[in-house]
Amino acid sequence: MRGHRWVTLVAGVTLALGGLVGVAANPAAADPPGGTLRGVYYDGQFCNSYGSEGAATGLWSWYYCEYRPNGTSGPGFYFLWTFTY
Repeated sequence: MRGHRWVTLVAGVTLALGGLVGVAANPAAADPPGGTLRGVYYDGQFCNSYGSEGAATGLWSWYYCEYRPNGTSGPGFYFLWTFTY
């Protein structure tokens, strides 16, 4: 019977700490108002050329490529956001 009490206590503490971590976490970055994510690329030049081509052919009104670092190591990524008005 003692084993069940310890398991219950450990499970309760684990759940409580998990809830604290979940509450303290930063929210994910939201999409820009009216924007649509069209792709994620390694190369900023490709991201800009694809965005420019889409704007020139009328697929979207304008675009921008947002660079986000990849944590603490390695290269980041370019996010192609498009807007149609």
